[in-house]
Amino acid sequence: MIKYVAKTFAPRYLLLTECAMGDNIAAANPDKEMLRLCSVRCPHMNQITLEDTLKSLQENQYVIDVPEDIRVRAARAVERMIAIG
Repeated sequence: MIKYVAKTFAPRYLLLTECAMGDNIAAANPDKEMLRLCSVRCPHMNQITLEDTLKSLQENQYVIDVPEDIRVRAARAVERMIAIG
């Protein structure tokens, strides 16, 4: 999202994402006007650290079960985001 906003010639944009990500995008693009539709920060996103993420990957300590129909729809959404760049 940061790269997209930086590359676009639009002087203003609407951002629909988690508030902290919006902060990062706004900081990277101070010359553009941004409308954000968030008023509450996600308390869970602020708890995630790189160290905890690395540890969980190394120890394979968390199991997340996702129903197949939801997994398929989520995978489709991720693939579309990757295709956009």
